[in-house]
Amino acid sequence: MTGAATFTESGRISYGKAGGVTFKTAGHGVLGASGVDGLQWGAVIWEVTEGRGQFARATGLITSNFTVGSKGEVVDNHYVRLFVRA
Repeated sequence: MTGAATFTESGRISYGKAGGVTFKTAGHGVLGASGVDGLQWGAVIWEVTEGRGQFARATGLITSNFTVGSKGEVVDNHYVRLFVRA
């Protein structure tokens, strides 16, 4: 957490035998109350910093829109736009 309602993160996403990507937050993500008791909502944009396997030389962005329940349950939806240079 970088503030009361902002965060940064980095990590890896694996796509099985196809390979995967490494990412870092572009700016800051946001997290806050959803208006539904016990449920938070958030969003973040990740910048792809490295690709492996089929995703070698990939660049692009991944958006994540998510909710977090009071018991830590997460629903996370991603939209991915990658460009793989030949």
